Amino acid sequence: MSILDNILGAVEPHSELNGEQHSSLVQTALQMFGNHAGLSGLINNAQSQGLAQIVQSWVSTGTNQPIDAQRLQALLGQERVNQLANRVGVSPEVANAALTRILPILVDRLTPHGKLPQAPDSPDFTKPIREAVDARQ
Repeated sequence: MSILDNILGAVEPHSELNGEQHSSLVQTALQMFGNHAGLSGLINNAQSQGLAQIVQSWVSTGTNQPIDAQRLQALLGQERVNQLANRVGVSPEVANAALTRILPILVDRLTPHGKLPQAPDSPDFTKPIREAVDARQ
């Protein structure tokens, strides 16, 4: 099972998304954050937004803390939420609400040992993600 299938199976779709939109949003988020730079940027932004404890719970091996739509928007920034929404063809509000479910699981699955991968953009880390996303397109 690919990491994409793993995430899709673990995340309950938002009620305003159809299956294709849900899958597309997960794929787009995986492309955006599915590498060392994307995850590091997310963690750094969480620290600057006062959300480090929440995001660290997603990275660690314990229970993932939830995040509300307002905090998620602060974490990602309106421009990035708009980009994700535009790629999927939904409103930024729906994309943001759906990402409150997607992002904690996505980060959790990308950090199965409770920490970021050591080697930036290691082929062993990003290759399966790229292949899973490419196979779906």
